[in-house]
Amino acid sequence: MTELDSRPAASSAALAGTVAMLVSLGLGLAVVDPIPVLAGFLGGLCIAAGVWALRSDAHERIASGSVAIVIGAGVFCGTALLAADYWSLVAALGFPLAATLVVIDASSGLVPPADASDELSTMLDESFVVLVAGILITIVCAVAAAVRLPWVLVRVVTGLSLHPLVGFVTLQAGVLTALLLLDRATETLESWIPAPTATTDRALGRLDLLGRSWWDIDSSLKAAVGLQLLVAFMPTAQGLFDRFLDTLPVLGPALRVAFSGPLHLPLAVGLLALLCILVVERLRQWLRQWLGDNPGRLLARQTGSIVLPVILLLGALVLTTAGVTRRVAPTYAGGGHYGSATVLLLGVLISIVVLRGLVTLLSELVDSELLSRQTAGFAAGSGLLFVMTLLGAERGLTPILVLVGSAAALLVWDTGAHASSIGQQLGRDADTTDSQFVHVTGTAAVLAGAILLVLLVRYVLIPVAVPTPSAGLSFSSVVALGLVLLAIAAFTLALNAHDGRPRTSSDGSSNRSEQTAGDSD
Repeated sequence: MTELDSRPAASSAALAGTVAMLVSLGLGLAVVDPIPVLAGFLGGLCIAAGVWALRSDAHERIASGSVAIVIGAGVFCGTALLAADYWSLVAALGFPLAATLVVIDASSGLVPPADASDELSTMLDESFVVLVAGILITIVCAVAAAVRLPWVLVRVVTGLSLHPLVGFVTLQAGVLTALLLLDRATETLESWIPAPTATTDRALGRLDLLGRSWWDIDSSLKAAVGLQLLVAFMPTAQGLFDRFLDTLPVLGPALRVAFSGPLHLPLAVGLLALLCILVVERLRQWLRQWLGDNPGRLLARQTGSIVLPVILLLGALVLTTAGVTRRVAPTYAGGGHYGSATVLLLGVLISIVVLRGLVTLLSELVDSELLSRQTAGFAAGSGLLFVMTLLGAERGLTPILVLVGSAAALLVWDTGAHASSIGQQLGRDADTTDSQFVHVTGTAAVLAGAILLVLLVRYVLIPVAVPTPSAGLSFSSVVALGLVLLAIAAFTLALNAHDGRPRTSSDGSSNRSEQTAGDSD
């Protein structure tokens, strides 16, 4: 027997989401430019689809949801760049966000039950860490591009020249360091090979003979190398060493050339290889701890936050290599396309943080019992739609659209609460055709009556009572406030008229059977 799916009933929830999307889109297009509004709705739909995909056991679907959420966050960030002013930004983000909250609650539930894992919050927390790491890498690449690090390294290698005494002492210190690293690297290589062959056993054995721990090295040798490092950079010691080499007519010039840098290059390559082995081992241990017991699911959740920095870094590398210099976004001075990638990742990170803060706020309101867990998204989305409608009234939105937007906010909330009630009692797949028709029709009729009453007051009673209003008087706020009062009163009466129990198609048949039985008696 499977557990009951207590999410909002599918058909009623779909109706609430559809009304929220259509009304929010219409009002948004009526008050600001269409491009930022459409971009905001595109980002909101991506986020809603991603949240729906996260509530799954299939890794492929979870990975798709992670990518969709990251893309939606990036589109929301791009919307801020498209907005002409502050009000345009608020409208271009407010209306889509209201519809997004409703759609998320209608499709998958914004705040999961207390005994269920919150995949959305977990994904956002982990994405924050991955994006911060990606930003740090892009900043390093931007700095490297700004200072032309590859050319600097080439010049340093080709122009490397040391004093013979400094080169002689640093060679000793380098060999000593290599032996110490080799001792650690041998253990690491042995742990990487679970079943070594005879050849690998012999090779590791020879490396083990070379490697020595710090405590196995003779103290006099360590003191001698340390003392040489202290005196090697003194001009007096360097002069004495030059005189010593001058006394060797054959070996002197050869040693002078050898100690000046050529021997340091292979030693540096060997040290770098040993360091890479140790760093890779540390990364492997960290990855094992980070991935935990279910690495597939964690990587699926982080697909979006991993893929985005990789794509931006590869794109910046290709554009930089191709010599493309046109800046497609604000960049750091000299950072080129890596600077653009850093800015884009910062924008996505900010959007992720804001989304995580919103989810946390709603969860706190649910925990404090100010919002119901089943209707948190419906309440937040309809409330935000109502607030944005009132702000639109102050920005010149026509009175009829103010009335429609406010009434739609109440309708979305009522329909969402009704869908949540049915889903909690009968399950998400319950047949709600009759109940939805009766409930939604009754609520819509009440709201339509309230709209007609406000329009009657505005266009009939006010002109009769005040035939010559002042030239600067605006009725938008008056209409919105009148709708609030009348709609709340009418909606309260409508709620009191219900018995609080959702009706389904089976209720109608049972009532008819009881009535037939009563008539027969």
